[in-house]
Amino acid sequence: MPPEAPPRGFAEAEFAARMARAQAMMAEQGLAGLLLTTEAELRYFSGFHTLFWQSPTRPWFLFVPAEGRPVAVIPEIGAALMRRTWVRDIRSWSAPAPDDDGVSLLVELLAPLAGQGAAIGIPKGHETHLRMPLGDFERLVAALPGLRVADCTDLIRRLRMVKS
Repeated sequence: MPPEAPPRGFAEAEFAARMARAQAMMAEQGLAGLLLTTEAELRYFSGFHTLFWQSPTRPWFLFVPAEGRPVAVIPEIGAALMRRTWVRDIRSWSAPAPDDDGVSLLVELLAPLAGQGAAIGIPKGHETHLRMPLGDFERLVAALPGLRVADCTDLIRRLRMVKS
């Protein structure tokens, strides 16, 4: 019998501490959450590690709320693997779905915040990118007219500057 592979990544307590630091910074900046779309960001907050990132056609989202645990909005193909992380709220769709690659799930998730006129952060600065089609992002913003979108590049950088 081959030896069992050693565990990878960090303990749940590390991710909880990262969330707590992020949530404290969000409170200082008046943000209701962070919408994250890249491999590095999702891995930092969830521990999600997969080769699915090599597919340029599927967007993956993690919403880090100002209170509570993160919410994953991901293609169905990754849901089983995401369940191995500390993320408990996983919403998925059958992808690829060019007409709705997770946008309706994001609208459903963010609608209560839009109704409050809240602001969420999305990294917009140097060395960042939005890993979803621009048309999908425009549809998302149009469907949530009360939601404000702020740049959280500095917040993410300050968090990730501290190495675990």
